[in-house]
Amino acid sequence: MKTQLFILFILLSAIGFSQNTKENSGVVIIKDKKIDDLIKNKSNIRRVSTAGYRVQIYFSTDKDKVQELRMKFIKQYPKMETYITFDAPNYILRVGDFSEKNDAERFKKEIFREYPENFIIKTAINVPNDDEDNWDSKDKSDEVTK
Repeated sequence: MKTQLFILFILLSAIGFSQNTKENSGVVIIKDKKIDDLIKNKSNIRRVSTAGYRVQIYFSTDKDKVQELRMKFIKQYPKMETYITFDAPNYILRVGDFSEKNDAERFKKEIFREYPENFIIKTAINVPNDDEDNWDSKDKSDEVTK
């Protein structure tokens, strides 16, 4: 008898404290319609990748140093894409999406004074949009990045 009452008590407690599964559960989500538009637009953007070249300008086990150098580089070349990857134990900073090795070589020479240990890596790259230049010289560094 005690076990039956105990089981009955547990069942009644579980029913009493269970969550309300109706649509009106008291939670109201308020969001701007623009959020849905952004999500929809973001899902339509596709990055196409292909074989190409990037210039590796730095690597370190210290992620903060790599981030600091990345920010310095972005100030100098705001239109150039930067990529940080982790290959244990190092964080690697690579820049650019060059489809031709000659373009990568030209850029490598341009940044040699500030980044003397840079070198070219053959890797998968993101195909740049037709309306974007792949890289710009320092004199255009005041333009706003994406």
